[in-house]
Amino acid sequence: MFILVSIFLPIIIFIAPINVKAIQGNLDLSSAQTSVGKRFAKVFCDAKREGLDSDFASEYALNNTYLKFVAFPDDDEYLENLWSFTHNNILDNCGEFVDINDLKDLEIFFKEEGLIASNRELYLPTFENN
Repeated sequence: MFILVSIFLPIIIFIAPINVKAIQGNLDLSSAQTSVGKRFAKVFCDAKREGLDSDFASEYALNNTYLKFVAFPDDDEYLENLWSFTHNNILDNCGEFVDINDLKDLEIFFKEEGLIASNRELYLPTFENN
C-alpha cells in the first residue's frame, strides 16, 4: 500500500496542476470570446446597419466594448482564436454589410488593439514618486 501511495502521489501532485492550467486557459479564451468577441461583433454590426463605414464602425465598436480595457495574455494563438471567433460572429450577424476588404482592414485593426491589450503596461503612463 505504501509503495502504491508513493508512486501515485507525485503523479497527482505534478500532473493535476498542468491539467488545471490548461482548463483555466480555455476558460479565459471562452470568457474573452463572450465578453469581447461577441460584443465587438454585435456593436460593429449595429454600426454597419446604421450606415457607418467600416473605419467608423470599428472605432465605434472599440469604444463601446471591453476590447479597449482588457489585458490579454501575450499569445499570438490566443489573439488569432479570438479574432476567428469575432470574424465568424460578424459574418453570421452582418455578413451582407461587409466585404472582404472590410474584413481584412478590421482584422488588422482588431489585432493591433489586441496587441495593445496584450502589452497594456507598455501603453500606460508610469508615475514616479519624487
